[in-house]
Amino acid sequence: MTVPDDSSSENEDRGHGHKGHIQQSMETFKEGMKRAILVVVIGLVIGAVEFGTTSILAEMIVAKFSIVQELVEADQSQWKVLLVILPCAALIAAVVLYLAPIAAGSSLPEIKGFLNGAHVPGLFGIVTTFIKTFGVIGVIGCGFPVGREGPMVQLGCALANIILRIPIFGNMIRVQHDPRKRKDQEAIEEMHERTLIVTIGGAAGIAAAFRSPIGGVMYMMEDMASFWQHETTVRAFGCTTVATLIFSILLNASHGINYHALVIFDDDPVHTDWKVFDIPFFAILALICGLLSVAYSEILFYFQRIRKHRKRWTSPKFKVLEVFLCACLICSVPLYIANGFPCVHLPSEHYSCDPKDCNVCNGCCKSFLTLDSATCEACVHDTCDSHDGGAHGDGHGSMSVVRFDCQKDYYNEMATLWLMGEEGAIKQLYSRQGLTSSLFSQKTLVVFLPIYMFLSGLCGGLSIPFGTFVPNLFIGAAFGRLFALFIQDTLGVTGLSAYGTYSLIGAASVLGGYTRMTVTVAVMIAEASGDASIMVPLMLSIVLARWIANFFSECYDEKMLELRHIPFLHDFCSDDKAHDTASTVMQKATTVKSEESFSSLKKLLEERNAHYAAFPVVDDKGALLGLVPGLVLQKTLREAGFSGDNDAEAALKIPMDTIMDPAPYTVRSNFPLSRIFPLIKKLHIEHLVVTDMAGLPVGIIPRTNLVAADGGHVSTLHNKVMNKLDYNSSGMTLRLATVKKSSNPVMYETGELYDDEIAAKRNIRKLSSWIMKPEKGYQERAKDPKANAAGLELTNIGEGKQATI
Repeated sequence: MTVPDDSSSENEDRGHGHKGHIQQSMETFKEGMKRAILVVVIGLVIGAVEFGTTSILAEMIVAKFSIVQELVEADQSQWKVLLVILPCAALIAAVVLYLAPIAAGSSLPEIKGFLNGAHVPGLFGIVTTFIKTFGVIGVIGCGFPVGREGPMVQLGCALANIILRIPIFGNMIRVQHDPRKRKDQEAIEEMHERTLIVTIGGAAGIAAAFRSPIGGVMYMMEDMASFWQHETTVRAFGCTTVATLIFSILLNASHGINYHALVIFDDDPVHTDWKVFDIPFFAILALICGLLSVAYSEILFYFQRIRKHRKRWTSPKFKVLEVFLCACLICSVPLYIANGFPCVHLPSEHYSCDPKDCNVCNGCCKSFLTLDSATCEACVHDTCDSHDGGAHGDGHGSMSVVRFDCQKDYYNEMATLWLMGEEGAIKQLYSRQGLTSSLFSQKTLVVFLPIYMFLSGLCGGLSIPFGTFVPNLFIGAAFGRLFALFIQDTLGVTGLSAYGTYSLIGAASVLGGYTRMTVTVAVMIAEASGDASIMVPLMLSIVLARWIANFFSECYDEKMLELRHIPFLHDFCSDDKAHDTASTVMQKATTVKSEESFSSLKKLLEERNAHYAAFPVVDDKGALLGLVPGLVLQKTLREAGFSGDNDAEAALKIPMDTIMDPAPYTVRSNFPLSRIFPLIKKLHIEHLVVTDMAGLPVGIIPRTNLVAADGGHVSTLHNKVMNKLDYNSSGMTLRLATVKKSSNPVMYETGELYDDEIAAKRNIRKLSSWIMKPEKGYQERAKDPKANAAGLELTNIGEGKQATI
């Protein structure tokens, strides 16, 4: 008798286990490489595109400045520049209104809603992305007091979404088919992966704009994304790093482009010399800046609200005229005010250097550094060849101060704030070097601040792309410097930090009070200034500003979500509903049997809207067997080919076990509503079954019940994905199960389309048909929204007609 060798069998099992581990590691490595390649490609594209937009915008700002300066020096009217600016502004508004209405504004509330589960039509479309990008370039180039950072978030999200449309990259996130999973489960997993990639793209967009890779990740995590995991952090950080690196490489490699007037980044940072004695003054400044942020957001929201709710003059032609008139005011006021301010002699640091010192990149050379000088050699060349005050120079790209109508060695303070570009002016206000310590007087800043706040707020609701980050930074930086001037020069308090330090604190406080973000703002300001030593006072100031802003007003983004009827599911319920239970928000459950007749199912779908309906499947005793979403049931029946035209087909018994979810989420009827909100949001639940104490289904809580506003029809990204699924195989299963066949599909309504989006798509088709000259016989699609729908679900985010998420 032979005894089996247990040791050999054990070794063999270990060998197989080792091979299995290696094989699993290889599969994990392959999946990781796919994700890494996708992240790198998205970062490369976003960094390169943002470099291109920054280059064009920088050239436009310098060109406008040069034209105005040349007109002034030639004793001609600088108002002639409006002949170019005003038609450009009207053209931008017309393009936005007629081709991509969703491109107006910053689109941050729409993106926030999308990442929460909202489906906003055209938000990341190619046409919208193109118009948004060049629209914001034109708007800022025309002199509107707005920023580009908000639209850059949409640009990053849109580019990531467009890259996923390319088959080779789209396949990288496609979920491998698992026979154990239902088709809708796999589709939902792929939808979540796409949403994650869009989130990463937004992080890369804001990171490249601020040259702040950590700040970009923190911004999406803290303010925008509703769903965030550890893996998202890793991939987002890799993408922002690549995007910022490419942007910086291209920036350093370029010559002759005045980026310093645009990019908020200190090339020669000075470490802050703040002291403990500064802390009380920082706190006072933060509290006042918190009130300033409330005032600015209220002005901006006021104009948003009146333009949204007006009942007259709502036609596109009037909106174009409105942009034209606002452009007249915004572009003429700075010139008029600047003409009323006297010339000021340049500080001695601007021209006290000895020409013999202009042979190395030293402090003297940097004091004459013109902003189109990208290298030390260019710096030496420019400063030594024009030793007559290169810092203000001749107006051709030299924009550290603006001479305007002043003589040599003089400059105009107000013109410097208005004409050199907002981000360039912010850098001057941030500066903590002696060179720019006294460039702006208290009188100039006192006059500038309220006018700028009003004109920037006036842009709210206009049909142009714009952002609000830069205006907040500009307001805070200007008031911070004004506060420092008042404390140190007027009150005579000595031993405090530089004016630029208070400017940094003011900018962070206003932005923190406006966005209600904390860590993100501190990181972005620290990265932009190149000084991490200021982090402690930044954090203290942001917390105080956020506290005072929360006390007086609701967050601007939250109000915009409500104004635009964008459904948004919060992490918690309101205080007045904190003690409610599941029974107070549920819909009465309409149950179906495990085998149901076709006529009864058709009647259910006609009575209940399939977009948010779901039907518990029960046995003969009423016990819960599963859940059938309305959209799944509708599409499966349609693909099955049952028409119900005769009594035989109407009486067909349809088995539910082939299409139902056998393990739905359930809660008791007394389950607290305060626990339902985080449950539905964190687990991505679309339908929650409510049962009584005996376990019998009594109600359904759709996710849309918690976010529907004004009783509007709401549907979700989940519904959009369900609409796109092919249920042909499931329909075949039903046909075989009933041993019946029919050829006419059952059609149901799929909801109305967003009116403005319909008009925009129609205009695009007309434009393309005019350009491409289609063949004879071309016919425009029917004007009926239902005819255009063809199963496509779009969102109405206006006037509360239909909001989809």
